[in-house]
Amino acid sequence: MAIDSELSAPVPDLLDMPAAGPTAIRGSLLRTAGYLVGILLSLVAVPLLFAHLGDANYGRYTIVIAMVTVVQGVTDVGLGQIGVREYATRSGSDRDRLMRNLLGVRIVLTTVGVSLAVAFAALANYGHAVLLGTVAAGVGMVLAVAQGTFALPLAARLKLGWVTALDLLRQVLSVAGIVILVLVGAGLLPFLTISVPVGLIVLAATLVLVSGTMPMRPGFERAEWSPLIRAVLPFAAAIVVATLYLRITVVLASLLTTHKQIGYYGISFQVISVLIGIPALTVGSTLPILARAARDDQDRLGYVLARLFEVMLIVGVGLGLALALGAAFVIHVLTAGKGAPAVVVLQIQSLAILTQFVGSAAGYGLLALRRYRAMLVITAIGLFVSVGLTFALVPILQARGAAAAFTAGEVVVMTLSFAFLRLAPGHGRLTARVPARVLLAALVAGCVILVPGLTSFSEAAIAGVVYIGVLVASRAIPIELAHALLRRAPPSSP
Repeated sequence: MAIDSELSAPVPDLLDMPAAGPTAIRGSLLRTAGYLVGILLSLVAVPLLFAHLGDANYGRYTIVIAMVTVVQGVTDVGLGQIGVREYATRSGSDRDRLMRNLLGVRIVLTTVGVSLAVAFAALANYGHAVLLGTVAAGVGMVLAVAQGTFALPLAARLKLGWVTALDLLRQVLSVAGIVILVLVGAGLLPFLTISVPVGLIVLAATLVLVSGTMPMRPGFERAEWSPLIRAVLPFAAAIVVATLYLRITVVLASLLTTHKQIGYYGISFQVISVLIGIPALTVGSTLPILARAARDDQDRLGYVLARLFEVMLIVGVGLGLALALGAAFVIHVLTAGKGAPAVVVLQIQSLAILTQFVGSAAGYGLLALRRYRAMLVITAIGLFVSVGLTFALVPILQARGAAAAFTAGEVVVMTLSFAFLRLAPGHGRLTARVPARVLLAALVAGCVILVPGLTSFSEAAIAGVVYIGVLVASRAIPIELAHALLRRAPPSSP
């Protein structure tokens, strides 16, 4: 009888176990590594495409990719993040019904968006190849959205290695397709259709991995769609506003200064836009844990948020410091030594790396607690500050003014995110111990600028080593992080 009872006992859910935190930490590192590998692969593909297609056709290719990317951004409106949270907090038939209808909503919204993009391509008279390419790339986008929805259980169950593997599979297949088409001398249209076979392969692999954990058919139940869409609208609005404030300085600055100054700002912004993708991956990996804790255990939520804040503060300060010191080296490499004025611009924006890392911890806390309206208010104020300062500073400071406006908006968003989170239950048991030691480590590491004769790269490298050394010596690194990396048993926690 004892054996029978053991066999019939339910399998513990990882999200409710102490091992969830270390698993999420290791998974976030995997996702970040995969993201960086994807960037490197794109650096292989872009020069090949540009050299093969030429200026005109590469411009057409860029137009199509931009249109379908905008479609994805506008029609997704955070539904993927909502899906991860809901999968982690629901169970049984209730979860299956929601996931079927979430799949249906995302497919329909993306299809409508793609149709509008195709109509726009036709009205804009871009040409036959671009029109057909938009259709093909749009089909590939629908497949990608479907695959992303089917992969939600992997993220929600912290199987982040598989999520990373699927992302890399897509990148590798896409680059391989580009290389093959270049070798056979293909024209524009075949390059725009690559996403279709790649999407089918990645979708098939995903379906194998999630079999039994995710409904295979989309749902089109009006009774489910209405509350889902109503619930997500404030969050969707927050996502749209956040997207605007992250990019609005580029658009507005183009109206207020010269093309040369926009070029300097654009170089810096491209570096920042790559790096600010990292906190979304790292903190996003913990969303299932945050969502489950927000539902069941306020003490555990506070504990997780506190540790998350400390880790993101350590990484954000370190990366921001390294970027500020290494800005001259980065700009020299990207511009072949011709973009010296962009160095100060990048140094100003390096502060935004810190705000993105730290602010993302609070932002995902608000998401787990369903504080959508607070998130909308925060991003709206950030947009207002960024726009206002862009108009005020760009005519005076040029590219540096745009960088300052962007960074100020980021600081405001980070500050307000923590302020709103402090008003919510389970906001975290934050203390000054770790922030004080991180500040000390940054100040000591920053003294490297006093050493004469060092290059920008040397300053960044030495400062990084000193920063990590002081953190270790002062025991500022949370013990949970060390245990996760060394695969030791995690310490007891709420």
